[in-house]
Amino acid sequence: MSSRYRVEYHLKAHRKDAFIQWIKGLLAVPFVLHSVNERDNAQEKYRRVFEDVERLVEEKIEADSDESLLHGAGVSRLDRLVPTIGTFFTPLPLTEAFLREDARRAISERAHVSPSFNDIRHVLNTAQILQLARTGELALVTFDGDVTLYEDGASLAAEDKVIARLLRLLGAGMHVGIVTAAGYDDAENYERRLFGLLRRLERADLPIEAKRRLCVMGGESNFLFRCYERDGRAGFERVPESAWMSAELQAWSQDDINATLDLAEVMLRSLREKLRLPAETQIIRKVRAVGIVPGQRFDPELGREVRVPLLRETLEEIVLAVQSRLETFPPAQRVQFSCFDGGSDVWCDIGGKDLGVAFLQRFYSPESPIRPNQSLHVGDQFAPVGSANDVKARLAGCTAWISSPQETVALLDDLLAELDAPTNM
Repeated sequence: MSSRYRVEYHLKAHRKDAFIQWIKGLLAVPFVLHSVNERDNAQEKYRRVFEDVERLVEEKIEADSDESLLHGAGVSRLDRLVPTIGTFFTPLPLTEAFLREDARRAISERAHVSPSFNDIRHVLNTAQILQLARTGELALVTFDGDVTLYEDGASLAAEDKVIARLLRLLGAGMHVGIVTAAGYDDAENYERRLFGLLRRLERADLPIEAKRRLCVMGGESNFLFRCYERDGRAGFERVPESAWMSAELQAWSQDDINATLDLAEVMLRSLREKLRLPAETQIIRKVRAVGIVPGQRFDPELGREVRVPLLRETLEEIVLAVQSRLETFPPAQRVQFSCFDGGSDVWCDIGGKDLGVAFLQRFYSPESPIRPNQSLHVGDQFAPVGSANDVKARLAGCTAWISSPQETVALLDDLLAELDAPTNM
């Protein structure tokens, strides 16, 4: 009988990252040779693969920047090998990153388990961190909330390890943004979710200018809140849309927004019946979002209310069904929307995290907006087709793909160590 991991892995062909899968395929041949003959130098062969990929990334960056008719964007060898590949805003020192991760994960010592999706994901993250730190130009670091800064559905508590790293980023002159799908239009809800960060911020030995570099972009790109401190108490205050939202988005028709959310809500109600979801399942409508969330039911054995979860396959079916319908709906085509699986629920938001990151880039530096190669977004949802909302952040800047708050802490430790390294001072 297959394990849960294997079952879910085979069910999610639409969620595989083509670039990572391609690299994984390149590493398969040296792995097979190594598994047959352990004297074979697997590390050197893996290193050469990453060296070749590193050169292909550099070639793509050069091709994408060449606006001549002969060498237009999208004609690099990497584009031909991985047709769905996106934009690289910086080179990636993949060779060095692989050697670092190999020292940690003993990738080349394994004779029975080939280089995995997670191995390659970590190599890509490390390469991006190395490059951003060494240029000395990193100006903006943004984070998803659930599963990135804190566990799914939890809040950021004062004792959470990630807070010390966020404070160090602010102290190092970075702008820090939390770009979350949580779509509250009032500051109080974000203050409750991030109360631990605010309490630690109050005690931190940081100038007020540094604390003001912390913002929350809610609803992916719909509500901006900036940190303030008055009389020793920190909180968030809402920033008027005119101060940060682009004219194009302000011009979106409210009728189109309402029609898009109306259709998404109709779809959710229909799918609730069609997929025979538990009666407790709720549909929630917000100002710029609509979602379906698990309800609660009294468990007589436990003597308390418990959540009635939705199947993973059900969540993905809902996401893909709603998204495919909205893509052909004229009002939805005149705005931007994002359908995603939040791990236990499904939401359709107006906007997207690419817009949220881009708005922060301009808000923090209106005269000279922060560039994509000066930005890093850290998140857990980078599935390339549907289901995920962090993937859109790749359109606005560099990214790092983590799978837990613990990985976020480790990644920030690497970043801060590189920023503090003598060669980067």
